[in-house]
Amino acid sequence: INFGFTIGVVYKNFDFNADFSGAAGYTWFQNWETRWAFQNNGNLNTIFTDRWHRADPYDINSEWIPGKYPANRYNMQHAHSNYERSGQRNSTFWMHNVKQFRARTLQLGYSLPTQWLERVRIQRARVYLNAYNLFSIDNLKEFGLDPEVVDDNGLQFPQNKVINVGINLSL
Repeated sequence: INFGFTIGVVYKNFDFNADFSGAAGYTWFQNWETRWAFQNNGNLNTIFTDRWHRADPYDINSEWIPGKYPANRYNMQHAHSNYERSGQRNSTFWMHNVKQFRARTLQLGYSLPTQWLERVRIQRARVYLNAYNLFSIDNLKEFGLDPEVVDDNGLQFPQNKVINVGINLSL
């Protein structure tokens, strides 16, 4: 489900416009760097600090400390963790039903009164402040992902937040 809506309000010399979008009901599949610790010999993703592990990492008989993620293991034969695939089937544990809502554009403006502008021979003057991608509400924040990025490894840059201040003049 994709949706969007726009709102515009004008009161006296002030104007406000907002554009929102969102989506729900699609799946993000946690993979690569967001699924395997030390993927491609890289750094440990902080999400893996909450994993099953032994109380004493040097004693295989010490008690297990539970966590959200499976224990970090390495399979020499397949050169990857042994919980990645069982018979090439993926577990639903790694699938996330995404829900997101984003403020695409917010803009507040003020048009100077025409009686002020007539003295300096300006037809119209408007001062504004606008912001793009100011915030999003979604359920992928723990992974540091932008929900509109399609790739599943989590390495892409999120959309930029931009804030502008400007003046429109009509001479």
